Amino acid sequence: MFKSLDKPKQNRIFLESKDILPLCFVGLTAFTSLTFLFTLFVSFKVSQLAARKTTFVQMVNGKTMVVSEQDYLYRQPEVVKEVVRQWADLTFNWDGVIPGTKELDKGRDIGKGKRVTTNTYFASFLIESGPQGFRGAALQALADITPSRVFSGQVRSKVIISYLSAPRQTRIGEWEIDMVATRVLVSLPGGVDEEIPFNRTFTLKAVDIPSPPAADASALEQQLYQIRKAGLEITKITEFTPN
Repeated sequence: MFKSLDKPKQNRIFLESKDILPLCFVGLTAFTSLTFLFTLFVSFKVSQLAARKTTFVQMVNGKTMVVSEQDYLYRQPEVVKEVVRQWADLTFNWDGVIPGTKELDKGRDIGKGKRVTTNTYFASFLIESGPQGFRGAALQALADITPSRVFSGQVRSKVIISYLSAPRQTRIGEWEIDMVATRVLVSLPGGVDEEIPFNRTFTLKAVDIPSPPAADASALEQQLYQIRKAGLEITKITEFTPN
């Protein structure tokens, strides 16, 4: 008997090309499908963030707040009102001492031998300056109505705001607001009080919001930031006649 001349079959270690191509196709299809699903997931998350109107944020100092996305020139009505209220309080509330201390307020020299209280000086930074502004003129006018006895602590002043209207937007980034108030001058000791009506219409505009001061910033820098952080400036103050 002759032995079979056929070679015995051997186990294949390497796949032939006709076997590799289907596997590559399956792998590529699976990878493409996963990539497509991942892209859809990322697009969905981005769409959610883009549609979100309010965001909860935590500050580095530990404080938390809710912020909303608005136009750069937009200001909340309460923010506009608060700036006018802040200006009136700082300008006309005189207690004879430097804010935060018990030291007698000698005032700030604004030239021509005139002085205003320290708070009034800080409040003036809410008024537009430069060629188009009237900050310098306002300081001069305020100095004219500031009694010299204020700087010796013999006269104190308080402003009482009776009415503050809702801001009226005159154009994008600009508002008008009416105030009805009374300035009360108190002469010490035991002098006669004086009441002076102060009814005005304020025009304000949106300006750049300043960056927060550094941790080692001076007291002046911190005070100016607190005054200007709303990003608003008073551009006009005119008489207002209440109905």
